[in-house]
Amino acid sequence: MLKFRLQIKGRCFARGFESGQRLGGIQLSKEWDAVLMVLLDPDFEAREIYEAQRPAIEAALTAPGSVARNERGALPVAKFRSIGKLVWRK
Repeated sequence: MLKFRLQIKGRCFARGFESGQRLGGIQLSKEWDAVLMVLLDPDFEAREIYEAQRPAIEAALTAPGSVARNERGALPVAKFRSIGKLVWRK
């Protein structure tokens, strides 16, 4: 049986506060194949779901630069959108 392991990260946006948001830490030390990012509206209803594969996430998290990204595994939502694929929209 083939196993496909996911990390699921969610982010709720208050109206008017969508820029500059980050996801919680993505753990490279765990076993997973892809990350799903679920974007929620202010009523906590799913609005969009993006999927990014492990190689793209690892490259983004290990690129030189931000301490939040490199040490805590916190990617900006905009970066995740750019490396991920939209898999569902309300």
